[in-house]
Formats: sequence, C-alpha cells, structure tokens
Amino acid sequence: MKGYQFIIFFTIFLSIFFAGNFYVFARGWQALPANLAARVIYTALFLFTALSFIFGEISEKTGFIEDNKALILIGSTWLAFLLYAILILLVIDMARGLNYFFHFLPSNEVLKAENVPLKLMIGVVTAVSMIIIAGIITASSPVVRTVDIKIAKKGGIENSLNIVMASDIHLGNIVGRKKFQHLVDTINSLGPDIVLFPGDFFDETLGPVVKDNMGGLVESIRAKHGVYAVTGNHEYIGGVVEAVDFMTKHKIRVLRDEAIEINGSFIIAGREDKSINRFTDGKRKSLEEILSGKNLKLPVILMDHQPSTIDESVRHGIDLHLSGHTHNGQLWPLNYITKAIFEVSCGHKKINDTNVYVSKGYGTWGPPVRTSGRPEIAVFQIRFAE
Repeated sequence: MKGYQFIIFFTIFLSIFFAGNFYVFARGWQALPANLAARVIYTALFLFTALSFIFGEISEKTGFIEDNKALILIGSTWLAFLLYAILILLVIDMARGLNYFFHFLPSNEVLKAENVPLKLMIGVVTAVSMIIIAGIITASSPVVRTVDIKIAKKGGIENSLNIVMASDIHLGNIVGRKKFQHLVDTINSLGPDIVLFPGDFFDETLGPVVKDNMGGLVESIRAKHGVYAVTGNHEYIGGVVEAVDFMTKHKIRVLRDEAIEINGSFIIAGREDKSINRFTDGKRKSLEEILSGKNLKLPVILMDHQPSTIDESVRHGIDLHLSGHTHNGQLWPLNYITKAIFEVSCGHKKINDTNVYVSKGYGTWGPPVRTSGRPEIAVFQIRFAE
C-alpha cells in the first residue's frame, strides 16, 4: 500500500478500534463495584485482550515473538467480541436515553441498590460469549454448495465441466494445516475437472504457511485440468511476489491478467486484483486486452477476486464470473454493508447471459467467527450447449 494511503487507513482503523474499546471499557468500569482489586484485574485483562491483536500483528511483521498464534487468536476473537458488545451496549444506552423522556425504568438509586449494573454487565458478557461460541462453530462448519449452470455455447470436445471453487481461504495463523487438510480432502472427494481459487489464498505473510509445511498439501489437490488462482487483496498485503512464487512452486497456475484455452473446450481467465493500484505503480489490464485473440465462441470463465466490476464482465459476454472477497460480511450485520456496496455480494445471479457467483469464502479474516452464514466450497456443474 502506498505510504499516504497506509497512513490514512491505519489512522482510521486505530481511531475506530480505540474508540470502541474505550466505550466498552468505560461501560464495564461503571458496572464494577468500588473495589480496587476488582478494577485492577479488570483493567489488566481488558488491556491484554484488547491489545493482543495489535501486538500479534506487529510480531507477525517483525518476528519479535516467534510463536504468536495465541496472541493473534485472542486478539482477533476480541474484534468480534467487541463488535457485539458495542451493539448490545448501544441498545442499552438507547433505552437509558428513552427513559430520560418516558421514565419506564426504576430510579438509579434502586438499580444500584439491587446491583443491577453488575448483573447487566455479566449478562452482556454472557450473551456476547454465546454469540462468539456459536460463530466459531459456524466458521468451523463449511458447507459444499452445488450450483447447476447451463451455458449456451458449445464446449469443444467436452459437454460438461465440474468446477470446484474455494475463495478466501486465508491460510495463515487462524486457518492452519488442519482446516486446510479438510479443504483439500473435500476438494479431491468431489472429483473436480478443474479447481479454482479466486483470491485471498493467503491471509498475510507466508511464515505460518511455510512453517506448517502446507506446500505438500497444495500439491496433493487433484483435478483433470489443473488448479488455477488469481491474486486477492491479501496477497498484496502479505507480499504478492512471494505469494505467487509459492503457489507457482506448488503447482497452482496463477492467472495475472491473462486467459488460456483449455483442451480446446473453454477459456479460463483471471484478473489481477484491484489492489495492484494501491500497492504498486502498475495497473491491471482491461477485459478487452485480456481476451484479445481468444476464441470467444468457446465458454469463458473469469475469476476476479473483488466483485466490483461485474458490469464489465456482462458487457464482454463472460459466461461465468467468479468472485469472493465479501465473506458475506462475515459478521452480522456487516452483511448489509456488503450488500449495499456490491451488486452481487454473495450467491448466484444471472445478469443477461452472464452467470455471476460470489462466494462467502472458506476461511475467515480476523476473528475465526462467522455469524452471517456458513463458509463454503462451491461446486459448479456446468452444461454446455450440445
């Protein structure tokens, strides 16, 4: 990311992060009894938990702490806890605000006498903890989602195609070897003709991936026509050169603004992620440039990590446009934000002759928590014209 953009992003993130933490901390402090030991313990635990994510990320980049998985796990889970604590506390504070006008709650003296603030704090912590536990279970329970698609073009010597796609795996500290092994085993059990990874294969740096020897697992993926990927924004965050080199070394063909014809039957194309504009001085090619010289009478399948240029795919008659990136918000109610931003934020939609599919993703970014839907592996059973 270019210097000034990084400073702006980092400033906004830290401002929101610290403001949210202060709000939750202050509400918890107000609920505590006037006991020095309780307040010291509360402050120490809160600071450790809240700062774990930042310290974990710093140690990931600098190598200051060799094994930082625990820090990152605690800190990233706290991000989800913080979101739901804020939402619940806002509802409580709104009720308090309405009470100022309508007086439907007992007086402050009565509430304090019955220790209601502390009981309410315990209730909030319990409710948020239950949400987080449910979200962790959901994030650990991927579903195989099958989509039947008919393409009104002949597929050369092939009448059908079985595509298995997994987007947003986010290999790293949170999505480790065990979860990736499950993905590989599932992919191979589905007997794919071709496997597609439309971006964010890695979470950030490659350190945890290399340390856990995941390269061999990557190479164990089996598909008749091979394994293909495109870059996502997280490849750029962690280092796109290293990410592409790793995938190439382990037999994943990375399509970087290019299209190739496979078996005289269909074209698979891949676009460079839009992050190229923010992290480098380069820019990605137009679809017209990518498809130039190709036999467009054949079915064209396109991977583009971020579903922000679907209209361009429709204009160029792409038969199947595949994206990820959104995670369907990952955490409710953030899915309403992704729905407002993107024309298709998750699932399948046909626009003119273009089938669009945006995956909820297999892994998670940040918290190992999902509350807006289960992670998925998508299977596309394609039928070409006879």
